[in-house]
Amino acid sequence: MLRIARLYSLLLLISKFSLTLFAALPELSSIEPLEFDEAAQRLVARGDARLDFQGTRLNADRITYYQEYSLADAFGNVAITRDGYRLIADQLSYDPQESVFAVDIFRTGQWPIYIAGVTAGGTTENTTFLGATIYYGNPGRFTPNVSSDQIDFTSEQGGKLTMSATTFRIGNLPVAKLPSFTHYIDQTPLLLEVDAGSDSELGTYLQTTTLFPVNSWLRAGANLDLYSKRGVLVGPTAQYSYNSESQTITGALSTGYLNDQGDPEPGLYNQPIDSERGFVEWRHQHHIGERINITATTSYWSDSEVTRDFRDDYFSDNQQPDSFVEAVYAGDNYFLSAFGRVRPNDFQLVQERLPEVRFDLLPVPVFKTGAYQRFSASYAHLEEDFGQVIPEIDQDSQSDRFDFTYRIERPMLLADWLTLTPLAGARVTHYENQEMDPLAIGRYNDPYSSAPVGASLEDDHYTREIYEVGFDLEARAYATYTTQNKMWKINGLRHVLRPVLRYRYFSDPDAKDEIAAIDRTAFDLDRPMLDLSDLRNVDSISETHLTRLGVENLFQTRAEGYGSRTLAALNFYQDILFEKNTRYDGDMQDTLNATWIELVLSPAPWLKFDLASRFQTKSMTLEELRTRTSIRSGEIWEIGLSTVFLHDRIDQYRIDFIYRINERYSFLADTRYDAETGEFTSTEIGINTRLNNAWEIIYGLTFRQDSSRESDLEFTVRLRLAN
Repeated sequence: MLRIARLYSLLLLISKFSLTLFAALPELSSIEPLEFDEAAQRLVARGDARLDFQGTRLNADRITYYQEYSLADAFGNVAITRDGYRLIADQLSYDPQESVFAVDIFRTGQWPIYIAGVTAGGTTENTTFLGATIYYGNPGRFTPNVSSDQIDFTSEQGGKLTMSATTFRIGNLPVAKLPSFTHYIDQTPLLLEVDAGSDSELGTYLQTTTLFPVNSWLRAGANLDLYSKRGVLVGPTAQYSYNSESQTITGALSTGYLNDQGDPEPGLYNQPIDSERGFVEWRHQHHIGERINITATTSYWSDSEVTRDFRDDYFSDNQQPDSFVEAVYAGDNYFLSAFGRVRPNDFQLVQERLPEVRFDLLPVPVFKTGAYQRFSASYAHLEEDFGQVIPEIDQDSQSDRFDFTYRIERPMLLADWLTLTPLAGARVTHYENQEMDPLAIGRYNDPYSSAPVGASLEDDHYTREIYEVGFDLEARAYATYTTQNKMWKINGLRHVLRPVLRYRYFSDPDAKDEIAAIDRTAFDLDRPMLDLSDLRNVDSISETHLTRLGVENLFQTRAEGYGSRTLAALNFYQDILFEKNTRYDGDMQDTLNATWIELVLSPAPWLKFDLASRFQTKSMTLEELRTRTSIRSGEIWEIGLSTVFLHDRIDQYRIDFIYRINERYSFLADTRYDAETGEFTSTEIGINTRLNNAWEIIYGLTFRQDSSRESDLEFTVRLRLAN
């Protein structure tokens, strides 16, 4: 990272200084004539003295160089420069035999880290700074800094700073003190974010997030918000990062609690919102050795709108909170995992796994037949509590599910450019202890099911078998061209073409109302998965019989330095259905179900275009379109255009724009337009500026149209440490 790691500027400079002094005779010059003491083998230069050696320059009022020992002493206005690094000091001495240096009243650094101190000395592996202050940004009245009477640097573990009594300050204002503190070079020591503004829903508000170092692996602080119309939100925050030879642990916690003094609108499903509101967001990752990974996330919200009302940046990144924990052991050719998902929020409909244990065997050869097989087995206890989401359903759903999948495939090289891979598979699923409300069967079950509303499960246990057959036929071709274009930096062109034909048939599961369908088909407009063992809607798999035709194109050129760079990718896919089901909009699927066209263009660093579209093949009606275009003019401006279209549902456009007026100021704009309503739903304009090169301040004005919860007009000021 660029922050404290810039301390290496001083150490690297002194290291190179020592090596070059020892390796070659330097050039010494000055305004006044050089003085040479033959007995002492000493050269003295006075008056703008300069010592040059292999790309390093030492300037001082006086330089004494001892030839016999290759020892240099510099006094008065000392400045050392090399490869963009610069050290300023009152005095510097270096002993090459012991590899020991010493400087007095020094300053050094490179953006964004600067360091100043009374003295420093030691070796490049172990250095002691006395009376030192480390600045994040140019030293000034508002610059965050850390000061300590003694800071010990060691190059172990990638670089470590051990400080005695430590004071964290903004300018000259102390904000926190620690009796001691150890900081690793690749970590960020301090976080401070402040948002202030005013709107009609919250009133005048101030939002703050702080994190201060507690020890080498933990930073702790608080969320503290003030809202003139709502009250005070407060809650602890923390970030932790621990590294050792055997394990790595990282995570973050953010919380908030508020006694809402306002009158909030009802939340999801028109549920009333209580005055006691809060949230807990926790993310955790744990890597043990090279084989064990643990991932956990918790998102507890008192209601569906708490983060949207008070922490909209959380809501925009995570509108459907999820809480789960997963542990995975990676074997040589298998994975063993345990996964649990819970429902802490009563306003959500969650398919809980309490837990799911799974074994996955990766593809392995079947003796010497040329075939490959893979296998998986899992057990899951599933529950689904409809709660306040669907009040008319009284009975919760649950089941114990045992799921087994097997697949075998045999790649055959028909020609150098053509491969055929026949495959076959099976999925056997057994259910025990099934329970499901009759109202949920058919109505909230598989959308393709013909089970009537109000039907009941025939039994609390059931075994379902589904068989898969199919093949993949892939061709490969490529061509190279000597195309040259300086504007687009094209140095040769390679076109890779891959036509594909994939055929799949899943047998009829013949399970209309025998299964408590908890893992159902989700609304998803991406291309359907083709492999039976990959399907996650385990409880609602339907008979499938289709062929997918595709043509994949890749265009590449030589990258500067090494490798290749992708200029464009153009893919076409067509699904042909022999077994038709119901579409997402309730209509029946056509035989020529859908045509997908995907395009990615990135011919130059300043231009990128992405397109994903889906057509109804029979009528060539555009059903879905997602695009993103971004154009950049160096460091001056950047503009982006995004579109989202879903037939008869969504037709939205977005333009975002950044213009850098100068090194300090930038203009920001972001507007969104809904073609269905003919209105600009949201427009944001702002000015981004820097304070003392250490702080980033954004002044923003937001206009909204017919927003369900947010104010139509909002003014904000955001303050945070600059990156």
